[in-house]
Amino acid sequence: MAASSRSDFAVVGGGIVGACVADELASRGASVVVLDAGSEPGHATNRAAGVAVPSLRYLPDTEFYQWLRDAKQCLDEDVLKLEPQFGAFSRSKSILRALRQSDVDQFGDAIESSAQARWLSGDEVSAAAPGMKLPANRSYLLDDSGLMVDGRRYLDAVRRRGIGAGVQWRQNALVRFVEEEADHVAVVTETAVVEADQVVITAGAWSSGRGLAAGTGISPQRGQLLILDRAVDLPCILSSAFYLAQGVDDRVVVGATEESAGFDESVTVEGISRLLMFATAAMPALGACEPVEFRAGLRPVSATGRPVVGRVPDRTRVFVSAGHAGHGLLSARATARGLTSGLLDDDWDSLPYSMCPVESVKG
Repeated sequence: MAASSRSDFAVVGGGIVGACVADELASRGASVVVLDAGSEPGHATNRAAGVAVPSLRYLPDTEFYQWLRDAKQCLDEDVLKLEPQFGAFSRSKSILRALRQSDVDQFGDAIESSAQARWLSGDEVSAAAPGMKLPANRSYLLDDSGLMVDGRRYLDAVRRRGIGAGVQWRQNALVRFVEEEADHVAVVTETAVVEADQVVITAGAWSSGRGLAAGTGISPQRGQLLILDRAVDLPCILSSAFYLAQGVDDRVVVGATEESAGFDESVTVEGISRLLMFATAAMPALGACEPVEFRAGLRPVSATGRPVVGRVPDRTRVFVSAGHAGHGLLSARATARGLTSGLLDDDWDSLPYSMCPVESVKG
């Protein structure tokens, strides 16, 4: 196999994380080639539900939770910059969180630090969520900064802007292995050898396999969701055991499970049944809706529960950005900016240390 012309960076994986990395590097003048295994850009990105808000599960890690809130601002900037040129991919909507009393007791002070969120009384819950049948033994927090993002459309916008800045994008380019040489890296696909000064692995749940970012502990987590037709308009995004949300295309999204199923992307009766029970209990009118799509995807998760971003252990020219779990759409741009600063300026300070690949191994 003949080697192609050499680039500054090869990005392995063409989901939203890889697209943002390529876009950021190209905007700084680097030559970049993206190698994506599928027949179309993205994989998990295209199957994501699209709820793009920081999860309260990360509140115990103050530094990381604040980083996610800052990441939301980066995403908001992308919405303002990209949508006028490439079309709408987002929908703003208030998010209503149903919290157990134990969560309120443990995290109440931290939750209230968000200026955009407020606790609701029983009457206020009814007014904010008409048509919903919500448990009285929960506390409800309304946050006006909720956002839904269509992953496929967002990825298309970032990809097109990157290509406009000079990014080479190659589909059907399954990377077999990455071989590090003294002065470059050879990325071997089924049909070609791509040479680059440095490589960034952004292959999602597949990042730790095939000799890519070995030792970083990225593994798959299956998430099932279902899409209902627009027979009912939702007043807000509901976040509880699962979530209900109206997508950018107006259809109702019910998601999502969190399952250890290896690389099995099957949709199961058990998973969908749980989602349907939740949806119809929370909003009985949804019982008359028609299911139009069942979907399962593989989230990339790490041992620490944080993204893994930085130099791959025991490598010199190979870096990784993966393990974003369920917040890839939310944090892809912020991660890409931090990684680009590290790669081009040797400035890693904008990324929490808990994301360091060495820390992921400890986890």
